[in-house]
Amino acid sequence: MKKLIRNSILFSLPFLVAIIALFFIPVDKKFSYHFVRGECSNKASWMYHRVFEDPRPIDIVFSGASQTSCAIMDKVISEKLSQEDGKPVNVVNYGYCRRGRDMQYVMLKDLFAHKHPRLLVIEVPEDEPKKSHPVFPYLAESSDLFGSFVLINQRYFSAIWKGVVVRFEYVKSMLTGNKFVETENNFSEYGYWHSSHVVSDATVLANRKAWERRLAKQKPEIIRHIELNYSKHYLKKIVNMAHQNNCKVLFLYLPEIGSGVQSPFLYDYYKQFCNVIFLPKEITSDQSNWKDATHFNDTGAMEVSTFLLPYLSADK
Repeated sequence: MKKLIRNSILFSLPFLVAIIALFFIPVDKKFSYHFVRGECSNKASWMYHRVFEDPRPIDIVFSGASQTSCAIMDKVISEKLSQEDGKPVNVVNYGYCRRGRDMQYVMLKDLFAHKHPRLLVIEVPEDEPKKSHPVFPYLAESSDLFGSFVLINQRYFSAIWKGVVVRFEYVKSMLTGNKFVETENNFSEYGYWHSSHVVSDATVLANRKAWERRLAKQKPEIIRHIELNYSKHYLKKIVNMAHQNNCKVLFLYLPEIGSGVQSPFLYDYYKQFCNVIFLPKEITSDQSNWKDATHFNDTGAMEVSTFLLPYLSADK
């Protein structure tokens, strides 16, 4: 039995050493951002292009999930503010599918390394996400990946494994020449997602009932504190990173049409960092402004973007 254990260890040791060695190999940013192609309409590759390849500066950046992607018309805001200021103002919609503050952190970390925005607007929903973003390990550097061992990260070990996968694929690509980079470079100038669809009554009703059930089953405060710790940890890192780069921060509350939650659950936590912007009920309660229960359509996004203009002026 001892011999079997010894032989098993000796057999496994080279593989373990190889895996550890992978984390000392820095993955090329272009590879990692294109490795997640096929999801979120390939927005990760667009983000890489806008930050690393597009020479235009970034003055204002909106960070969040798909709710941000569908709510912020960065082209419209850029044009309006440029006309108001008498000089170019470059606004970027940096929303990415699904919530996860760790994902937003690593993306913004790359952005701040190459651009110098004066204002960061962070989307906040009714409640903070409880888990790591599934794409986080594909973009995270090794230090950020291992540093995500925060009480409580439910996806830590799966993230480490995904980190192994992307690093293995990167090494393989270097040997085979498969760069995971799209050959066509048809990037739009802006990150807003257009939609003219209008949500149905049935969808709004179903979402409202789902929220009623959710609100009726409140967890004990100690459980919520533990679950929210991971998200709070990265939210604080994002705010601190922005301030270190002389960038002002604002929060923007983007609720769902059926939630009926007038203020985010963590409002007191948010306001210790900066102001929280609330959209008027005329926008959020108007069903014609929504493409589904959680995302605005073009009509709603235009109203949201126009409403936000006074908050985004340079003299504010």
